[in-house]
Amino acid sequence: MQRGRAGWQVRRPSWVVVVAAALVGAQGLTGSARAAGPVLGFETLRVGFSGNGRSNLFKAGAWTPVWVQLRGGAERFSGTLELEVPDDDGTPTVVRQPVEIAPLDSPQAVVYTRPGTRNPEITVRLLDARGRVVARGNSANLGVTLDPVLSEELLLVTLGKPQGVEQVTGLPGFAVDKSAGGTVLTVARIESAGQMPSHWYGYDAADAVVIDTNDRELMTTLAARGPALVDWVSRGGHLVVAVGGNWQAVRDSELSPILPAVLAGQERLITLDGLDTFAGSTSNAITPPGSPPALVTKLDQVEARGGKVLAAVGPVPLVVRGAHHFGRVTLVAVDVDQKPFSVWKDRGQFWLRAIDLHRRSGDDASGAVPLGGAGRLYQTGIRDLSSQLRQALEQFPGVKLVPFGWVAFFIFLYILLIGPGDYLFLKKVVRRMELTWVTFPLIVLAVSLAAYLGAYAIKGKELRVNKLDVLDIDQTSAGTAESAPARGSTFFNVFSPQNRDYDVAVLPQPVDRPAASEEAAPGFKSGDVPARPAAGSEVLVSWMGVPESGFGGMGGGGQVGFTAGGYGYHPPGQFERIEGVRIPIWSTKFLTARWSGIAPLAAASDLVPVGSDRLAGTVTNRLAVPMNEAIVAFGRHVYELGTLAPGVPVRVELSRDRQLPGLLKDRSKTYLPGPDGSAQGGRINQANLALALMFHGSQGGTAGDRPLPSDPLRYLDLTGLLALDHPMLVGRVDGAAARLVLGNAPSPPRVEQTTMIRVVLPLGKPPG
Repeated sequence: MQRGRAGWQVRRPSWVVVVAAALVGAQGLTGSARAAGPVLGFETLRVGFSGNGRSNLFKAGAWTPVWVQLRGGAERFSGTLELEVPDDDGTPTVVRQPVEIAPLDSPQAVVYTRPGTRNPEITVRLLDARGRVVARGNSANLGVTLDPVLSEELLLVTLGKPQGVEQVTGLPGFAVDKSAGGTVLTVARIESAGQMPSHWYGYDAADAVVIDTNDRELMTTLAARGPALVDWVSRGGHLVVAVGGNWQAVRDSELSPILPAVLAGQERLITLDGLDTFAGSTSNAITPPGSPPALVTKLDQVEARGGKVLAAVGPVPLVVRGAHHFGRVTLVAVDVDQKPFSVWKDRGQFWLRAIDLHRRSGDDASGAVPLGGAGRLYQTGIRDLSSQLRQALEQFPGVKLVPFGWVAFFIFLYILLIGPGDYLFLKKVVRRMELTWVTFPLIVLAVSLAAYLGAYAIKGKELRVNKLDVLDIDQTSAGTAESAPARGSTFFNVFSPQNRDYDVAVLPQPVDRPAASEEAAPGFKSGDVPARPAAGSEVLVSWMGVPESGFGGMGGGGQVGFTAGGYGYHPPGQFERIEGVRIPIWSTKFLTARWSGIAPLAAASDLVPVGSDRLAGTVTNRLAVPMNEAIVAFGRHVYELGTLAPGVPVRVELSRDRQLPGLLKDRSKTYLPGPDGSAQGGRINQANLALALMFHGSQGGTAGDRPLPSDPLRYLDLTGLLALDHPMLVGRVDGAAARLVLGNAPSPPRVEQTTMIRVVLPLGKPPG
């Protein structure tokens, strides 16, 4: 078209234009045909667990399985699946794993990640061999509605059809949501083999797992997925197994070696009133008079397997609980998906006892939060011991934090100086207002330089690390060996004097090796292969969050990260180290690592029970370093041993004996703020704080003076093993249970190390 005097007129196109249009049309037809064919991408995304009408259940701060349904294109694809979620302060974290997609295929990939907020955006990408993004999707455009479970809430995972577990939410002190008050409890259900995690950390969000073994498909699946569940128990999980008519399949399954009894057939009982007593049922008997005999599974060799009978009918055990390394297994000898159990009105109360559920510290039936005693921390915004741990690890000797009041005061002076000050100086003294083009930038430059030099003088130029190691060793099954199963947790806060992208690795080591083994590795760059953990050890390195809803807390919404980019887990499909963690100048990053493997024996003992709750015998420190402030905990009692020198036996019964809750309460003054807002002695005592985390369930307290909860760190609490008569030796040692390697560091870090060791000791038979 061209514009003439009469307006727009149509002009005949030249042959060049016609040919060009034909070429464009042909290209468009080709592109349309190509678009109509199979396109590489994503079909669906499924996160965590589901149950009770809810789906995509995940817990902020817990490792979570993500099932990604891929869509193949017209050609075979070999590349990398990349999944991205934000951590607790909004910084993207990336997990990668290789994938192979056949033409027109639709395989499913399982990726494990750790969301840091209640409403994270999950992004998935496919990268080709050259690292180019060829497909992209996220939880929003894939139609995924995430359903978060907060860290202070309880999550139960069920397999099969155990009847009545969901009734626990209706018991006093529990609720399905916060509006009802009390401890929020969510019940999720794994309904198919494809929903079972293949790695132990896939169950990280679960407070307990309940299995109904009458599900035949489930028992078939356990052959492949059972080891992950067993590994989760060995690291501190609680597994409840109900065994009935399908007892032979259970006896031959992956679960058999960890059960606290041997399955030996079935027998008939006239009554199951032992379950009434166990559940506290007074008016709703499971087998009322006139009921037909009930079949139960015979549980043999309970004592030989270290089990403890919790419910029985005469000599026939019905509920038995035992330990498997650092976790527990509760065995129920009845069919929980059939009568009479499935119609028993008090089966919810039974599950409360069988799962050993407790209301969260600080909660009551009305949902009120106490503000007295330890509750004073709630008034300062801290409501969990994990938050107090972060504060403890932010106390860097020699690094002074300027109070906000002083910062605000200097900002006010700065505004006065560049505003009225500069104006009055030029008008009254110099009397040349045009010089503001000189004085204004000089003032800005001088103040900036003074702030920079002042910050260096106050915060220093050193790379600093505050580090806490908690090492657990299970010597109950060590026998005459020189090593035993172990698990460890490392918490560390890195203070960076520069803007740096750090690579972080944690390597377990013998605890009595000198703590100076921490080192920087300036040559440890992304893509290099640093030293890996010893064979048989597994390490997970990640960020560490707190449950508060403020900035940097997992209880809030999506955070806004202040770093330029994210960081990734390595090697692909594993979490041995993280690479590219940006820490701005004079800032900190709170990180953690969990590991498991084998450790040398740390103690020798010949302890035996005396009476119902006392111990006698000796304990000997086998480490090459002293064990300071050592105690032996047994049930509700504790023996204070002082310092255990290497190789010197100490008689336990001659040591000071007191109640464990009283000891924990006395030591809480050294890590909880007093009336003046600071802990006794000024600094937070990391060793006593770690002791509170290690026996959190043993802490006493009245309704108005309950201890602070420990929600993200529940796995550290081994109070459940104390209830199974497992004595534990605990102490502080001058050493490190793990070596921290910081890649791309400007200098070797100055490390402030605290190490706590806990040894689960065998218990001999009482005299006679």
